[in-house]
Amino acid sequence: MSAETTYLVADIGGTNARFAIARGNSREGFVLEQIQRLKNQDFEHLHDAAKTYLEGCSGAHPERGCFAVAGPVNPGLIQLTNSSWSFEPRELGRHLGLKHLLPVNDFAAQARGAPLASPQETSLIREGEAAPNAPCAVLGPGTGLGLGLLVSHANDLNVLPTEGGHAGFSPRTEEESAVATFLRAEYGFASWERVLSGQGLLNIYRALCLADGTPWPEYSPEKITEEALTHPGSRSARTVQLFCSALGAFAGDVAVMSGARGGIYLGGGILPKIQALLRESDFEARFIHHDPMTDYVASIPVWLILSDTAPLLGAAALAEKGDL
Repeated sequence: MSAETTYLVADIGGTNARFAIARGNSREGFVLEQIQRLKNQDFEHLHDAAKTYLEGCSGAHPERGCFAVAGPVNPGLIQLTNSSWSFEPRELGRHLGLKHLLPVNDFAAQARGAPLASPQETSLIREGEAAPNAPCAVLGPGTGLGLGLLVSHANDLNVLPTEGGHAGFSPRTEEESAVATFLRAEYGFASWERVLSGQGLLNIYRALCLADGTPWPEYSPEKITEEALTHPGSRSARTVQLFCSALGAFAGDVAVMSGARGGIYLGGGILPKIQALLRESDFEARFIHHDPMTDYVASIPVWLILSDTAPLLGAAALAEKGDL
């Protein structure tokens, strides 16, 4: 066995599972090796996919692991969201030859991995001065809207998973109020996630169509972001502008409510693709404007996570620690 500890880490979604061997530690950083993406549909069970991955790996067999999964993590059997896969962590760990396997929610791993990302994997959205040992917040619109907090404790970082994406959406403009009205009519409750997610892009676009008296063209989220990038005067561009503005307001709310003066990290799969539009939008103005706490928020830096390795890095740190 190698003198350096290695960990089996995975980021498991509803469609794909990414595996890697992580080497290193939280203090000096981790190196991800032998990264491989497998399609869920090619395997009946998660243990089949994980076993196939390990059998193809070279080097010492890892003794510990952490699997970040898309879905709630509770004691006992874990069922993935949007997947037929389920597993019991202790049983799966034994099946894979691991002494310990820690299951965590995928956004908990994303949150823990955010500060471990290299400078090349992040982009500064707004400058500020991070307060030492203050909490950080990690939020990200993707399939849903994830929100996690990082709290410094005993020379380590503890992850506090939340369901903050399901808090009530707070519109600040007439157009946003129209979106909120649409969401309440459609769902009965207007949450931030129903604005700040892939489905949120569709909801905003549909609300604008209704307000404009035009038919809904059955766009996908990808179609909306693509058209927004290439046609600045389009309804898709209005949709993304409202999306980015609302994101700024939500991030500012999170900063005030959580005391996240250590900084805000923006993750998820949508934002790297629209980084140029995010920078041109009212994100920063809406993030800062929290009277009478504007000066408080204005000191907080915001970074955009560009790489998809953060959940794997976070899983490595959590495997090393053994819990959240």
